[in-house]
Amino acid sequence: MEENAILLHSSTNAIAGSEEAVHLIKQKERLEHALIQKDASLVLDLSKAFLESVFKTILSDRLDAPNLNQDMNSLFSFVREQIPLNTDAQANEILKRLTNSVVDNIAKLRNKYGAASHGDDGYFDNPIGMTEASMCAYFADALVAFIYSKHKELNDPEVASRIYYQNYPDFNDYLDGQYEGYSLQLGDKYGINLSASELIFTNECKLYREMLLQYRSSQKDNEEE
Repeated sequence: MEENAILLHSSTNAIAGSEEAVHLIKQKERLEHALIQKDASLVLDLSKAFLESVFKTILSDRLDAPNLNQDMNSLFSFVREQIPLNTDAQANEILKRLTNSVVDNIAKLRNKYGAASHGDDGYFDNPIGMTEASMCAYFADALVAFIYSKHKELNDPEVASRIYYQNYPDFNDYLDGQYEGYSLQLGDKYGINLSASELIFTNECKLYREMLLQYRSSQKDNEEE
């Protein structure tokens, strides 16, 4: 199997378009590499680390100064305060218990059997093999896909601390139409080709946000009429 193979398909699809989140992508790729290398203890470490990175990314996207110095269970509890898992109260409670169990038990397995959790006796025989470790990795994959997709769906630019250009394709097309001809193209030599919307987002993100909110308000008014 190729070392750059995509094994975590659900989370790969969920974080697509977030190329600037380099650390998050590297965490996913490290976990995939550990799966390919069949390093069960490291898979446990990286499954937990991948979840923690996602939780911290979501909180940093949504809050100006989140407390990220917490254990994984506390981080996830904080995430759930920001993102409802379902609009139905009963379904939300069931999903809360399900996802809490995944987070809590991946953390417990990593802390007891992970490669970097603590030193063991030289003759220690780790009972966690690749079958169990792979299950944890794919549970993490599914949870990342679920919670990060929810985050993107519910990330309101009016209150979000950090917004992403690729999340607003309709608005970007609108801006490019309004400022047709205002683009930066340095061709193949430099590999720089920026549309008007990309230029505004890159250089004046605050202005981009204000224009986005005005655009959304206008779209809402038109729909009501």
